[in-house]
Amino acid sequence: ALADIGDSWDKLTAGGQPGYDLLALQLTNSAVAGPKPVLLVSAAIHAREYTTAEAALRFAEWLVGAYGLDADATWVLDHHEIHLVLHANPDGSKIAEGGDLWRKNRHNDSCGASFGVDLNRNFNFYWGAWGGSSGASCDETYRGTAAGSEPETQAVAAYMATVFTDWRPVDDLVTPVPDNASGIYVDLHSYANQILSAWGQTPSATCSGAPPSWPPNCAQILRLGRKWAYLSGFDPRVGSLYAVDGSTKDYSYGRLGIPGYTWEMGSDFFESCSSFTSAVLPDTLAMLKYAMRVPRTPYQTPAGPDAVNVAAPALPVAPGDPVGITATLDDTRYLDPDGVEPSQPIAAAELYLDTPPWAGGTPIAMNAVDGTFNSTVEAATVTLDTTGYASGRHLLYVRGRDSANNWGAFSAVFLTVIDPA
Repeated sequence: ALADIGDSWDKLTAGGQPGYDLLALQLTNSAVAGPKPVLLVSAAIHAREYTTAEAALRFAEWLVGAYGLDADATWVLDHHEIHLVLHANPDGSKIAEGGDLWRKNRHNDSCGASFGVDLNRNFNFYWGAWGGSSGASCDETYRGTAAGSEPETQAVAAYMATVFTDWRPVDDLVTPVPDNASGIYVDLHSYANQILSAWGQTPSATCSGAPPSWPPNCAQILRLGRKWAYLSGFDPRVGSLYAVDGSTKDYSYGRLGIPGYTWEMGSDFFESCSSFTSAVLPDTLAMLKYAMRVPRTPYQTPAGPDAVNVAAPALPVAPGDPVGITATLDDTRYLDPDGVEPSQPIAAAELYLDTPPWAGGTPIAMNAVDGTFNSTVEAATVTLDTTGYASGRHLLYVRGRDSANNWGAFSAVFLTVIDPA
């Protein structure tokens, strides 16, 4: 579905440009009942950052095109919701498309050619509090006249409140979010190849201190960032590259308890098509394909091992045929420049046939290929007795657990059973 979530400044202001609706693309299989955990991705809040909207749109195209062909895309759209705000600043994007390095929205406050508000300094969480924005209207980081003053900011914030549960009713700097909270928010930016998170008052660093300098869920927030960094080579940091206040990522986590991130992608504002295709898009898709699998428990699941190389017979089998399923469970898939992320031995692996655990599925234990689960990377296998399996395609979900009792993300594969009769 495509939802109209609000209007741009131009659209609400008479006498100027016509303006735009802010639109959210909502992807899920509506035939499967919810509630479902949400991954929300926004793009182009800074107008000149070309890669962001295109990367989000390519992700949507992949998801829709891969449904029914790729097992992970299929189960994610069945059991999760993916929300994409492709242009959070459409007025500004229209200017940037003409070749102007435009950053802000089009709020015309009589500041000459430098008018507008930096929407990523306008959100209502510690707005203007950390020296990370400007009160001068001509500056690039102008935060606006008040917190949440801009219609684009209001639309995105209201949409967050619509699609996410508020896990953090105490909106301070020290109260942690419960481990079972669901939902992930990613705001796509360019450039620098960085993964950044709350708090904006904190220079880019690790969880070496305590709240309020660092977010109370710091280790968990950084752990998810390190998972993404393993897939992309980005630098995973908590905090910001420099002081920032009133940002989307701080609002998401500070107001709602949703782990919020800024991904700084690529090497230029106006990224070349060749660089986008060869480098930016593959990295971004790899990270989004992990993000889409873990919004059910983002504070827990990244601590567990990844299930990779999940394999089933490519050709159909007949009911009653024994079928071998294999996978690798890997608890080391973090990019950890600071060497502090723990990796534990694999302790278990399991498979679900068609029905995942949150829908009442029954686990089928997998075995270590070498006889014992005792290493941080283990090959696992199980032989399924397909007697009684219905003809058709089945979805097999696989996940692993480490010795610290952390279950990792599911990966899936299709198995087709056809009765020769």
